[in-house]
Amino acid sequence: MKRIAVSTVVGLITFALGVVLTASLLSRRQVRIAQLQSASECSVAYDASRSVEKVRQADDPFLFGAFQQTPVYQMPNCVDEAYSITWIPSFHPPVLVEVWHSGNKAMMVAKQLDRNWHLDGSPKETNTRELTAFEWREVVNLMNRSAYWELPSTIDETLPEDGAAWIVDGLHAGKYHWVRRRVPDQQYAEICKHLIHLSGLQTAHELYLP
Repeated sequence: MKRIAVSTVVGLITFALGVVLTASLLSRRQVRIAQLQSASECSVAYDASRSVEKVRQADDPFLFGAFQQTPVYQMPNCVDEAYSITWIPSFHPPVLVEVWHSGNKAMMVAKQLDRNWHLDGSPKETNTRELTAFEWREVVNLMNRSAYWELPSTIDETLPEDGAAWIVDGLHAGKYHWVRRRVPDQQYAEICKHLIHLSGLQTAHELYLP
């Protein structure tokens, strides 16, 4: 009888442990599915009416309409962190590159306009793809190394006769920041070059750097 009782107790304990383990695995799987669904349902689709109404006063009203792209500061709450580079040169087509992170997924969209320096054109080339975890970490690490969030939005600069505007926007944990330069120093230039490099677009941005 004692042997039967002992084996019964062992069986019950084993069964209980199995139930707990199964429940834990199911719970983790449900969380994983929810994360994937959240990332896949996070849409940053361009909304013309919203962009016109909510565009920052410092931005050109034609900027995002020409690119047909949502500004970083208008991205939905499902976006955890986002950065963009807007490059507007004197003699080449403007470029916009946005990267953002949602859940466990990072995305990139890059667009180049069909007219030199004009912001009333339309995208002639668009690259959209998912970033790898390594690529996203590189972006975040670069922003941290460059102290992007501490950079002043504007500074006194000796403006070149023919140059470019380099505008980097950032959004993280509900905090928005922007930085604009006409003559980027090495630290700021590294941010701009890295984001444009991720785009995969053929640009002449190196010609506009000191």
